[in-house]
Amino acid sequence: MARLSAWFLLILYCGFASGCKNSEPPNPLTAVVATAHGEELTLGEISAEMPAPLTGMDSASWSQRFIADWQQRRTLVHLAKTELPESERDFHREITQYTEALFIHAYEDRYLRDNLDTALSTSELQSFLDEQPELFKLNAPVFRARWLVFPANEPFPRDIRDWQRQLASSDAEVLSNLSSRCTDASMDHDLEAQQWWSWEELSERLPLDPRRASRQQASNRVTKIEWKADTAAGHADDERALLLVTERLRTGQVSPVERVADRIGELLLHRRRNRTLVTMREQAVEAAWAEEALTIDPKTERFSDTP
Repeated sequence: MARLSAWFLLILYCGFASGCKNSEPPNPLTAVVATAHGEELTLGEISAEMPAPLTGMDSASWSQRFIADWQQRRTLVHLAKTELPESERDFHREITQYTEALFIHAYEDRYLRDNLDTALSTSELQSFLDEQPELFKLNAPVFRARWLVFPANEPFPRDIRDWQRQLASSDAEVLSNLSSRCTDASMDHDLEAQQWWSWEELSERLPLDPRRASRQQASNRVTKIEWKADTAAGHADDERALLLVTERLRTGQVSPVERVADRIGELLLHRRRNRTLVTMREQAVEAAWAEEALTIDPKTERFSDTP
């Protein structure tokens, strides 16, 4: 919350207070600008609630609305206190419980910030996925693939068959040389085929034609992709690429762990958070017993024998 300048507070005070002369109050923040049923509202209290971006006339308008709302609330509270029956005005139990809940929540938040281990290993993520695979079924196919994109508006190179042969190779040295070749030519490429892609994600990297998606997804060979310029379809250039799908997972199969790592992480941290709090609560009570801060009247033991 922003703090109003002393000069603006003085102006605001003069606007609300009657009989304001040329003399400046010793401390504008303590000036009372409104009352309601014996309660006072000061400029300092208004300043503490005012949003930061407000200045000038906007500040004055906001302050007038704030004062009107404050007086309305105070009036309604006064009516409730004076007109409700005593039985309907006793909120002591609710206030006590709410206060306790605020203290506990604040302490547990601080305890978790200081003690909760939020690091998660890949093996932990995979173990959780293996335990509950039904939670992570694919709603669309995903693919691992090698691919490369040629410079726009250029035909396929004359040695395109050699490019295809290298892309399909299982020889690490061949693939390494091809990667260097792509890098030197500033060609977008992925030859490691480690990442899992949805077809839509691949379409953001390659000029894939949705009309040929089924055939391209099912092919086990290097596919030549060619897209003619079509501004209406979002392709302002001729684009060409090579694609080799190396692995597929169908709809309904269990998702690869890397595609659901965030979801699994949230579930694991929620579980870890709950276990951490349970342990903390148990240890706190044990420590309190050890310090003799807790007692139970022996007579209450008879309640344990009640059927």
